[in-house]
Amino acid sequence: MASRVRIGILGAGTVGGAVHDLIVDGHLARFGVEAEVVKVFTRSPESKPRYRVSPELFTTDAAAVTGHPDVDIVVEVLGAGGPEDLSAQKEWVVDALRNSKSVVTANKALLVAHGEEIWAAARECGREVRFEACVGGGIPIIGPLTQSLSAERPAAVYGLLNGTSNYILTEMSQRGRSYEDALASAQALGYAEADPDADVSGRDAEAKLLLLSSITFGMRLQPGVIHRKGIERLHAIDFLYAERKGRSTIKSVALARNAGGALEAMVTPMMVPERHPIAGIDGVTNALFFKGQVSDGGAPDANDWDYVFAGPGAGGGATAVAVLGDVHALVASSGDTPFLPVESIVPGVDAVRSEDDLRASFYVRFVVRDQSGIVGELCQIFGDKQINVSEIWQLEHGAEELESLVGTGKGGAAPEELLPFVITLEETSVGQLRQALERIVQKDFVLAEPLWLPIWKA
Repeated sequence: MASRVRIGILGAGTVGGAVHDLIVDGHLARFGVEAEVVKVFTRSPESKPRYRVSPELFTTDAAAVTGHPDVDIVVEVLGAGGPEDLSAQKEWVVDALRNSKSVVTANKALLVAHGEEIWAAARECGREVRFEACVGGGIPIIGPLTQSLSAERPAAVYGLLNGTSNYILTEMSQRGRSYEDALASAQALGYAEADPDADVSGRDAEAKLLLLSSITFGMRLQPGVIHRKGIERLHAIDFLYAERKGRSTIKSVALARNAGGALEAMVTPMMVPERHPIAGIDGVTNALFFKGQVSDGGAPDANDWDYVFAGPGAGGGATAVAVLGDVHALVASSGDTPFLPVESIVPGVDAVRSEDDLRASFYVRFVVRDQSGIVGELCQIFGDKQINVSEIWQLEHGAEELESLVGTGKGGAAPEELLPFVITLEETSVGQLRQALERIVQKDFVLAEPLWLPIWKA
């Protein structure tokens, strides 16, 4: 006999509209679930396509959804907003739980900002909160990590968690486009918002990684605790150096790993060797790599993964599929054991490594005024901080490439006076590297703040 579930939706934007469409089109019927949309909250109902067909379903009062007597499950797909928006969304979700409704959300920012209160309300009310769409969009990640791989003791999770950034870096790598041109292309194609800061600064991937760290390692972290660096300062020449000198490419990697009992977590552009599968994941595709069993605690090497999840990380249709997957899971579950994965704790991981204590080999790109003695002076400064230089890379640059570097730092230098080059460093800490660079940027010959990236251990 078919199960019947009645759904209230908070949000009628791209994802909310796609969820509504899939329900109306009967996408859960093949699993024996008769789903019905009972009420939809949106601030502008008249602008929604389905309003013209079923105006009685729409409301501008969120409580009409969270408190509706016929609603079994509330789907929250309002999207991230400012602190006031997130606070209001938290109240609506808690209200739904207290009205004996389980919740499915695609709002990672909400869970990062107010997860503690939401989980507490879910426990108190004996209801469930599911959030598959928060991390991988259309990629199933939460379910496999908490169910299929529940017997695995995690060593590391890492991958590409923001399709916008991955598209931009792909364009820069494969087509030699500038960051500005690649971003404009992403915006024109609808991959990036008019204000792309959350994507390109790494904040979106950071929120996803915080949720992953919670369910994988049992560590509840707040934004700002982990190392985060955006892609805004990358230049097309960085991809030339990565490819021609390092046989690598550059990807914005989100990484959490057990490093000798401490959790190391970061979101940063990183040099990744071409032979690693992550290097070939291009465009808006997202991917997550999982390594099981605690290893030696060091940085993962180029073959350090057991499972890979890849697919469309965003988009209304893909995200809606993940949302309905959670709806189906709620219908199929007994409800006796609420799904609260943040309660799981991984033995042996009981601290978070500070940003300055993170260790890696590094790529450091300089733009200096061409004069003698520079390399020796830089190597002396690194040596004073007990940092060993691995290699010095220098390519021939055409006039156009040099011209594009003029605006990256201090003014007054003509293109023909510029000298870009790269120094790679043996393993050191972020703190030591920063101390060295603080001295280096004071030198008159340095025309732009050096760009530094971790190098994936090969």
